[in-house]
Amino acid sequence: MDSCRSRFAWLLMLGIVVTPARVVAQNLEKIKIVYASRGLPFFSAFLAKEMNFYLKHGLEVELVQVAPRLAITALATNQVDYSMNIGSTMRAAMRGLPVRAVASSTVAPFFALVSKEKSVQELRGKVLGVTDPGGTNYQVTKLILSHYGLVPLKDVQLLTVGEEKLLLEAMIAGRIAGAAISPPWPFEAERHGFRILVKAFDIAQFPFVGPTANLDKIKNQREQVKRLIRAEIEALRFIRERRQESIEMIARLFKMDRDIAQKSYDFTASFFSKDARIQPEAVKRLIALEREAGNIKDDVDVSQVADLSLVDEAVRQSSPVR
Repeated sequence: MDSCRSRFAWLLMLGIVVTPARVVAQNLEKIKIVYASRGLPFFSAFLAKEMNFYLKHGLEVELVQVAPRLAITALATNQVDYSMNIGSTMRAAMRGLPVRAVASSTVAPFFALVSKEKSVQELRGKVLGVTDPGGTNYQVTKLILSHYGLVPLKDVQLLTVGEEKLLLEAMIAGRIAGAAISPPWPFEAERHGFRILVKAFDIAQFPFVGPTANLDKIKNQREQVKRLIRAEIEALRFIRERRQESIEMIARLFKMDRDIAQKSYDFTASFFSKDARIQPEAVKRLIALEREAGNIKDDVDVSQVADLSLVDEAVRQSSPVR
């Protein structure tokens, strides 16, 4: 008996007793996160899963690609736990749906307007493609056109095509004259004779990607939300501080050659948030845009679309799950 106790104590000292992987796995909370497209804007979520940042904070994550309109319905009805589509979620919250943004992964849209034309003005009378009517891609395309004096849907028609890979295919096939697309697609388009006319960042700065949740989740599972935010912050720090590793991961996760991966990283790295905080002024800009577009009539406060307190709480309580 004494020898058994001694052996147990020795094993315990080495740290190899009582904590097998299956016991840790039993403590994980399974959650489902939806995102709009498998592309660089959602890199932080893929990286957090790949680097086990979610697992570190007690979360077993399933990432599922869902169109923004369907994602909103799923989030509002608690069919999924989180959505990374912060723009469409905040617009839904403005209309009264029980959803909120809880953190911001990016400070501006990643889109670049790409075409074979030499200027935005030369797109008059042409057709541009968009991913989803009413979504962030659609909104940014309209903003760019308006900024350059063109009236969307009058001077330039907008055709819903689908995800950005399909937009590029439609451009190459000549079905559309161009589109606002995010990396890697602008650089893939350059290989087919297209050019970048303007970066969306030069026209609009507001949250583009970031975790969002149902109000029930925020109220009843607040600690889980904060653990998700901590994992997101770790992923954002990795992206901004570890360039070469990020480029290699982009190439592998999104099946790009290294040249395209490097261009994509360098194009977008500064757009990833430093701390995942949602900036109130950026949210106010998005609210103003929706009001100008006639999509909302009543006054909307920032607190009606985003919970600004969660990131601060998550940072203050930043000790990892044990």
